[in-house]
Amino acid sequence: MAPNVTLLILIVFIISTAIGIVYFVSVQIKSLKKDSEEDKVLTEWLKEMKTSVDKSSETVERQLKDQRDSMDKQTKMIWERLDSAAKVISGVQSQLSSVQEFGKDMKDLSNILKSPKLRGGLGEQFLYEILENFLPKDMFKTQYKFRDGSVCDAVILTDKGLIPIDSKFPMENFKLMLDSELPADRDKAKKDFVKDVKKRIDEISGKYILPDEGTTDQAVMYIPSENVYYELIVNTFEIEEYSKRKNVVLASPNTLSYFMKVILVAYQKGELQKHTGEILKALSGIKVEAEKFNEDLEVLDGHISRTSKSMDTVKTRYQKLFGKIDGIHAIGREDNTLLPPVLPEES
Repeated sequence: MAPNVTLLILIVFIISTAIGIVYFVSVQIKSLKKDSEEDKVLTEWLKEMKTSVDKSSETVERQLKDQRDSMDKQTKMIWERLDSAAKVISGVQSQLSSVQEFGKDMKDLSNILKSPKLRGGLGEQFLYEILENFLPKDMFKTQYKFRDGSVCDAVILTDKGLIPIDSKFPMENFKLMLDSELPADRDKAKKDFVKDVKKRIDEISGKYILPDEGTTDQAVMYIPSENVYYELIVNTFEIEEYSKRKNVVLASPNTLSYFMKVILVAYQKGELQKHTGEILKALSGIKVEAEKFNEDLEVLDGHISRTSKSMDTVKTRYQKLFGKIDGIHAIGREDNTLLPPVLPEES
C-alpha cells in the first residue's frame, strides 16, 4: 500500500506543478508584449513541457499498473496457499477421523479379547486361515468330532493318522503378569499363568490323543499370540518339559505355518510314491526300446567299419545313458522307506 500512496502524491505534485507553470506562463503571455519570435519560442517550450508531463504521467500510470499486477499476483498466491492449507486441514481431519475409528476398533478388539469365549473363537479363526493357506482342503477337517462327543478345532489327515490341533488362548493371568508392578504380584500371576497352560495341555492330551480313533500319539496346541508363545518357550522351561511328557506340541502362528509347510512337502512326496509303479512301468518300456536300439547299433557298427571310431564314441555315450536308465529302473526293486513322522517323536 505504501508504494501506491507515494506514487499518488507524486502524480498530484506533478500535475499541480504543471498547472501552476501553465497558469504562470499564461499570465506572463497576457502581461508581456513580446514579438512573435518570443511567442514562438514560448509555444515550443510549452509543447515540450506538455510532452514531458504526458511522459511522466504515462510512466506513473505504468508503474501503478505494475504495482496493481504485482498485488493481484500476490493476492492470488495467498488465496492459493489458503486453499492448499484448507485441503491439508481437511486431510488431517480425515486422518484424525480414521485414527479415531481405528482406536474404536482396537477398543472393540480389546473387549473381545477380554471374553474367553470370543477370544477362543478368534483363535480358531486364525487357525483355520493358516490351514486353508497352506494345505489342500482334503488334507484337514475342522470341528472334528470324536466318539465321546469331544470336538477338536481341527485335524490334519496324514498316512500316519490324524493330527489333532486345538487353539488355546490363555490371556488373563498372562496380561496380569505383564501389568503387575510388584515382583510378588508378578510371580503369583506367572504361577497362575503356568497352571492355566498346563490345564490346557492336559485337556488336549486327554481328549484328543486317541490312537484307537485313528489319531497319532501327538497333538498340537495352537497359541494365537506370539508373545504368549515366546513367554512359554523362552522364559518358562517347565512348560516345554511338561508338554513333551504329555505329547503335546506348542505352536505359534509362525511355527504352525512352518509346520504346515513340512506337512505339505510330506504330502506331496506321498503323492509321488503313489505313482511310482506307473513311473517304473514307463521306464521299463524305455529300457526295452533302448535294448532294441542297442542291437541295431551293433549291426550298424559291423557294416560301417570306416566310422568305427565315431561309432565307438556314440556307443560309449549311449551305454552311459542306458546305465542311468537302468539305475532309475532299479529304484522299483528297492524297498522304499516310509515318510518320516511329521511330528518329532519324543526321545
